[in-house]
Amino acid sequence: MAVDQTDIQVSLVEGDGWNRTLTVTVSSDRVTRTRSVETRRLSHTKRLKGFRKGKIPIAVVEQQFGAEINERVQQRLLDEAYREALDQQDLTPAGRGRITDVKYGPDEPFVFQAELEVMPTIRLDRVGAFKIEKTVAEVTDEEVLKILERIREENANWTPVDRQAAQNDRVSVSISPLAEEEEEPEGSGTAYQVVIGSGEALAGVEQAIATLVPGTEGVFSIEFPDESDEAVAGSTVTRRLHIRLESVEERELPELDDNLASSLGAFETVADLETAVREDLFRHHESEAEGKVRAELMAEIVTANPFVVPRALTDRYIHNILQAQEELGAAELERAREAIGSHADQQIREQLILDKIIERQELEPTPEDVEAEIEAMAARRRVPPGKLRKELSRDGSLEALGRNLAVENAFGYLKDQSGIS
Repeated sequence: MAVDQTDIQVSLVEGDGWNRTLTVTVSSDRVTRTRSVETRRLSHTKRLKGFRKGKIPIAVVEQQFGAEINERVQQRLLDEAYREALDQQDLTPAGRGRITDVKYGPDEPFVFQAELEVMPTIRLDRVGAFKIEKTVAEVTDEEVLKILERIREENANWTPVDRQAAQNDRVSVSISPLAEEEEEPEGSGTAYQVVIGSGEALAGVEQAIATLVPGTEGVFSIEFPDESDEAVAGSTVTRRLHIRLESVEERELPELDDNLASSLGAFETVADLETAVREDLFRHHESEAEGKVRAELMAEIVTANPFVVPRALTDRYIHNILQAQEELGAAELERAREAIGSHADQQIREQLILDKIIERQELEPTPEDVEAEIEAMAARRRVPPGKLRKELSRDGSLEALGRNLAVENAFGYLKDQSGIS
């Protein structure tokens, strides 16, 4: 149906902050036309005894399905008129509007109010000349040795031993929770494999395991963190566990030599491995320094360009984070909501400012930019660009890739404005 601007009248009242109230009046002529359209649609889809499908007289449709017609007309008028009112007033809602005071009658003007928050106006009076220094930490020998030691641990050999478990031993156990009166588990329990001292298991569980030798079992009372909604921070509960120790394996670390380096596939000598570790650590330090600069830069820009964040944006931000935390109890959820709320507005301000800068400076990547990034990613992953492009398109990551490139462009622009290299 073509939109006639004379069919709709809109008045706007500005409230506190970004709150707006629209009063929308749709003409009686448009109500009549919309009702006629919806009635004809129903006449083609409804069935009544004595009439062929699509041949029910309009008067009969009105009589039999009047309530449904009214409901469909109101919903259609609400959807259409709300969108048209936003366009007419040039408003971009920050969230879903609240519809109130709906007045409807066949062949009468249709009136309703919409209460909503709109997206904030961002001026960006200052985006540069901030005094921020980028400092990249040096790679130390201690860091390199720590990584090399981790590589040795990841490539350790494990030898079965017939003794109690000690620090750094790998154990295989089966664990069953027991009710207060139980002494034997009903089944075989759940199998676990942990390294003693790694923090993979509770200290009480490790201590219990250390009293056993392979092939033996026992019942133990273990202190667990209390995760109930009523729990006080740091409180514990006691649970009884049946633990059977299946095996103990002793760790044997390989020598840090050319044999270990070549076994990793990409190196010929241990010197090559050490060089690669140093390069990775430098890139890590560079990334950390860049992240710190960006955080400081955005904090300065947000402070220099203050604006109030609509509550609707804050609520949606918190909801999106917490919807993946369904396993949390009510008290934990409330604590999480309070913790997130303390920095949610800052995150939202940063994103809106970046969006504004990208728009104002026309920093969206071109198709050629996106294609070049896909080719670079494919080279790093050693896969054909076409295959990677299909994967990104299939899982919806192409849009995120474009967004990341736009943000990179924005930070490049912002760093230039403050002379940060």
